[in-house]
Amino acid sequence: MKVNMLSRVADGMFWLNRYMERTDGMLLTLNTFYILSFDKETNDSQGYKPLLEYYTDLSMEQINQMQYDTNFVLKYIICDSPNHNSVKNLVIKARENARGSQDKITKELWEHINSLYHFMNSPDLPKKLETSDASNIISKLNKDFLLYNGILQVTMPRGLGWCFSSIGKHIERCLQTISLTQAYYAPIQYNLDGNEDLLYWRRLLLSLSGYELYLKSYSNIPHNRKVVQQVIFNRDFAHSVIYTLELIDTYLNNLFKDNNLSEARTLHNQFGRLKSSVEFTDYHHLTNKELEDVLNNTRTQLIQFSTDFSKLFFSYT
Repeated sequence: MKVNMLSRVADGMFWLNRYMERTDGMLLTLNTFYILSFDKETNDSQGYKPLLEYYTDLSMEQINQMQYDTNFVLKYIICDSPNHNSVKNLVIKARENARGSQDKITKELWEHINSLYHFMNSPDLPKKLETSDASNIISKLNKDFLLYNGILQVTMPRGLGWCFSSIGKHIERCLQTISLTQAYYAPIQYNLDGNEDLLYWRRLLLSLSGYELYLKSYSNIPHNRKVVQQVIFNRDFAHSVIYTLELIDTYLNNLFKDNNLSEARTLHNQFGRLKSSVEFTDYHHLTNKELEDVLNNTRTQLIQFSTDFSKLFFSYT
């Protein structure tokens, strides 16, 4: 049964923050790969492949052909109109959702999104990405999204709109972490006892804003298993799977605390099983196959939860 519980405003808040989080993660990964592409001492076997696999609909043949082509990747990821997941198109979608939720978002947030929208639609942007300005553009965009998150945190009221936007944000972040983690463990057959060095894991950790924390926490320790501990099970790491799931759970509790509908209870229990499957995994004795299963199952279940969540709250019949 479809339940028209909330207005389109809640839908807009959910997708606004989800689109912005996706763009933020994509730009951080792009910036990481772009900077490291100049490091000739690094034995880079993947190029931009993890970025293209997760954030685009390119075929595997196209990805293999373009994975080392920096000029193509920059324009395709940032401002390519046919690429529905380009920064330009995601900002357009975010702005549309923000405009539909203007009575729920702050003036400061709207003005920042609008400014970003106009920058992304600058007619000379694609040409600038072919020049030495490319680095400055990527840096500006990363700072703009840091500023967006700051404005969001400082100015937004903590009502139902905040709950929906936070759930959307952390669903997206969790899926990004899982997919990028898979991109680096799949090529080594999820081998937790391997001896890949820190240079191998640097791209993953930098793409998740976790490199500095990793160096401070896990120095002089074999990396393959410890990277898993950080990106999946570390409750102090803002991009870890368990951290994002716990935040989603917190905001679900706020949404459901006065809701006795059976559909809401069913959805809450569904998410509880998902979270528990990660929370009670013994990562100290995790096997290679169990790691693969945890990542695959969590991703599948989270996508299904997101679909069911949208059906429950954003059906307009």
